[in-house]
Amino acid sequence: MLKQRQRQVVGHFLRRHRRALLHEYVLVPIGVICFMALLYGVDRLIRNVIKVKFPASVAVMIVNLGVMCTFSAISQPLAERYVAVVDVPLSWSLRWMNLFFTPAFVTLPLSEWISAREAMLIMATFVVGYLVGVAVLAYVTVGCQRLFGKSRKSLFTRQHELDTGEAEGSRFARPSATGVLDSPARSEDTASVTEYRPAELQDVPLMNLASHSGMLLSRSATQEHTGSSPGMSEGLFTRSSSDTGPAKSQEKQQEQDSSEFTSEPSSMNPATLHEPAPSQKAYRDSSALETEDKPAFCERAVTRQVSHQLDRLISVQLLRAHLHHILYGLGFVASMFSYYFSWYLMPYHLFTAVCAFMFIADAPLVQNPKYKRFLHPVLCSVALTWLVMLISVLIKHRRVSFFISELHDYKTGRTYLHLFDTAAFGARVWPGAGDIFGSCMDVSIVGLSMPMFTYRADLRRHFASMIPAILILSAGTLILYPLIAHLIGIRSDRSLGFVGRSITLALATPVVDNLHGSMTLMAVCTVVSGVVGALTGGPHLDLLRIRSDDYVTRGVTLGCNCGAIATAYLLGVDRRAAAISSLSFVIFGTFMVILSSIGPVQAWVNHLATL
Repeated sequence: MLKQRQRQVVGHFLRRHRRALLHEYVLVPIGVICFMALLYGVDRLIRNVIKVKFPASVAVMIVNLGVMCTFSAISQPLAERYVAVVDVPLSWSLRWMNLFFTPAFVTLPLSEWISAREAMLIMATFVVGYLVGVAVLAYVTVGCQRLFGKSRKSLFTRQHELDTGEAEGSRFARPSATGVLDSPARSEDTASVTEYRPAELQDVPLMNLASHSGMLLSRSATQEHTGSSPGMSEGLFTRSSSDTGPAKSQEKQQEQDSSEFTSEPSSMNPATLHEPAPSQKAYRDSSALETEDKPAFCERAVTRQVSHQLDRLISVQLLRAHLHHILYGLGFVASMFSYYFSWYLMPYHLFTAVCAFMFIADAPLVQNPKYKRFLHPVLCSVALTWLVMLISVLIKHRRVSFFISELHDYKTGRTYLHLFDTAAFGARVWPGAGDIFGSCMDVSIVGLSMPMFTYRADLRRHFASMIPAILILSAGTLILYPLIAHLIGIRSDRSLGFVGRSITLALATPVVDNLHGSMTLMAVCTVVSGVVGALTGGPHLDLLRIRSDDYVTRGVTLGCNCGAIATAYLLGVDRRAAAISSLSFVIFGTFMVILSSIGPVQAWVNHLATL
């Protein structure tokens, strides 16, 4: 009987979620492999034909953004079909981008030791650079809004925010706050029904970026910002509603599953589940002859059937929610045999890192959001990965020294770009777990074009306020960090590593690699910047007297200084600021990648770090 019920649950699960399973376990891997093949071809084109050093992932990201914008201008149905296809692997890569950051931290024990004096100098440079960067970005953005006449709102724009609850929806703003530096009214040619898009649709790119970031995400909080009406969802594609298709279909599937329990019993006359009133009993007794042709139901049988349906629904939902935990848990157990009985360590390292990250991100270890945001999944999962690897080494080799040698195998450098380069790596140097994550990171960089395309209307509206601040920060980061850090006594490669301090880690990696800086210092500073910004960003801007409803300044400041982690924080505070933040850190990182790929700029920045 138990096995029969289990087979029924599995069969019902496969019938109800076959499309989602096909999407997650077939289409996503195929899409990721296709993008890697495309990136490999573009990399060979750039290196061998154009003969410049420029990351293929950033080039494809820019091209993909241009293609989506071109298709959107030519034909919306064509653009919808294109976005629906590329969204399959790109949304997945954005959701798991924090997992792809972990190799830079797992290999930290391989880096050289830093003296106490240099460590204090690095800490001081970080603190001063962060504080100065926030202040400069905030005041430059405020000045640009005033300079370009962006400080006043028209009556129609203000009335729109009052009607839709945007002013009250922002947790930055007080109920009676009125914006002084917010964007002006849209003209009739730029305003469209897309401004009334349902929050659950237009927040999907932000939710992907904010996934597994340690910040508490609540879609109900973001829904307050847009006050959408269900009847205005037809012309949503100006901000690309197609990229929300998988999320929307999953929500629809959940609604169908939750309604299954209530729909099936209702077909069996649910009135029989309730005890009728005495008057109704008398009426039924007196009219028994008239109702003899109607079928009778047993209340006990119907109740038992409802109970079985409820148990089946709960089992199906639990299996749907934890299927990936089950599969990766089984993969971890299976990989233990390859670890102890073969020389290739990648499967065990891969499943260890993934399971550790899932455990930290999904397990309810800390319930209070105030404390949970201190425990960033990247840092905590790396610590757990170290612990599991150390225990495994002691069991297999009985010596701690093998822990360092296995870290060399964790990241050999043989990513998909060098997979066929046997002359440089040899036949026995195979990709490690860190190389797998690094390859997926390139797909995540391409995926950053999705939020830029989704919020391109915001970029047009606030272009004059955002770009000057981003350009000033780009110039200051390239010039001041290497120069000042080296002058006060920090080594040259670590001085160059500070260039990536305020860039999101996905784009900071090619920047620092182009400049031959310290990847370890860059990774630590980037993640710490994001955590510090999420913890202190709001109060810091309040201290600088930035208006609470100035979402442009807050989005640009926190986005350029703290990257994707700030977007996760802002998504739970103000959706408009989160959208500006996602645009800001992607544009800033792209500018830095382009500048660091120019030969004379590379030589000049390296010269500054050696003065």
